Amino acid sequence: MTKGAPDYTIARNPHAFIHCGPLDVDREDTGRDLTILTSGGNEFLNANNGNYKENIRGFSGEVVGIGGNPDQEGLIGKAIVAKSGDIVLDAEFGDIYLKAKNIYLSASDGKEGKGNIMAECNGYLQLATGGEFRVSAGRMCFISEGNLNFIGQMIISGGLHKGSSLSSLENIAKVVSGNWGVILESATKSCK
Repeated sequence: MTKGAPDYTIARNPHAFIHCGPLDVDREDTGRDLTILTSGGNEFLNANNGNYKENIRGFSGEVVGIGGNPDQEGLIGKAIVAKSGDIVLDAEFGDIYLKAKNIYLSASDGKEGKGNIMAECNGYLQLATGGEFRVSAGRMCFISEGNLNFIGQMIISGGLHKGSSLSSLENIAKVVSGNWGVILESATKSCK
């Protein structure tokens, strides 16, 4: 980009406003490089520090991979890569649906005890399959403030040992009051 180039308005009509550089309405320098505003209230903001922000007032849809071969294994139709920082999916007042032929979750940090996958909810957690359900771990710990029910035929290979109670009245009170984070915290402490 040329230093000292003048601001320039590309379009200003009833449908869209497209402007290069800062806007007169900015009270402070926001670092705008390119601003696009539409009559529907949508905003596309590019800043000179590399940041980009979209504000879409309605539905936003994207369809990719239209010309690809669906039978080809490993074909990438869409990739979102964050070289640094987190990726956040937040549906404030809605649900998040993931649907695919297969879904893989992988977490790896390379450090001891890192690379975790955590799931937490204040309702119930349901896992269902029409096939076989497998769980494999170097060590497993199940914690329940109430009963732990197994329905069906049970085969146990190895010993069965009785241990101490994993729940305390204090933790149950926290859970009942809505502090669900205590479940993960107590699970981490109790399973060592």
